Amino acid sequence: MPKISEMAAPAALSGLELIPGLQGAANAGMPLLALGGLPRGNVLQLRRPYAADLSATTDADPGAGKLRWNNAAPASATMLYIDNAASDATDISASWATLAVGGYVYVQGSADGSHRANWQKWQITSVTTASGYAKLGVSLQASAGVFADTDAVELTLQQPTPSPGVDRNKVNAIVVTSGNAALDCSLGDYFTLAPTANVTGWTISNVPPACSLMIDITQDTTARTIAWPTSFKWANGSPGAVSTAASAKDVLAVTTFDGGATWRATLAKAFA
Repeated sequence: MPKISEMAAPAALSGLELIPGLQGAANAGMPLLALGGLPRGNVLQLRRPYAADLSATTDADPGAGKLRWNNAAPASATMLYIDNAASDATDISASWATLAVGGYVYVQGSADGSHRANWQKWQITSVTTASGYAKLGVSLQASAGVFADTDAVELTLQQPTPSPGVDRNKVNAIVVTSGNAALDCSLGDYFTLAPTANVTGWTISNVPPACSLMIDITQDTTARTIAWPTSFKWANGSPGAVSTAASAKDVLAVTTFDGGATWRATLAKAFA
């Protein structure tokens, strides 16, 4: 039996995990996202039944009880098209007016289907109402499995994490795993990054509608490179490159006005 120190780190929670004490024989429990697990935004719609529409990717009403992705590979989508009516005829259109940028869309295989383990967690970058349906700009946060056309799924809509009660001035370290820097905006506004290997990607989660982040970067004794996400927009279109001197200190400042769809980025280098 391995020691605790030798065990692999647990995977990040998706929010879709069911609370065992409330889980019934039909696998119909209350998901963690609705009971206080991060993110803690208000749930507007919980596990509404829909059918996956992979027959098209066009911007149009997918039809009653259906949701559609704008990419034939759903995990690569940037837009979701969701009919106002769930497949049980529940009208969810009132949610579009209150659903905020920075909130979340969860899509999961139905509780009584063979594809229950398939799910996607999206962060919302825009909300647009159309005739009979809504168009949600989205950024994939995490997923498992692959949906097929006509799969029965459940749709959950959640507001962004509320800021009150969070110490925005607390400094948190960014964790880099297999080259990916994971930054959780719900933790605060100030972060440190001390890479021990090249940073090849970023995951920025729990982004509110607007925020500014400051990241203090300390170069390793061996020069490490940091790749920036395409959502970072730089003055004059020229991305910054971190200092290469051992233990050099740089400061990255990024600001979003659209829930993380784009970030205005500035890199100040070589602090003494």
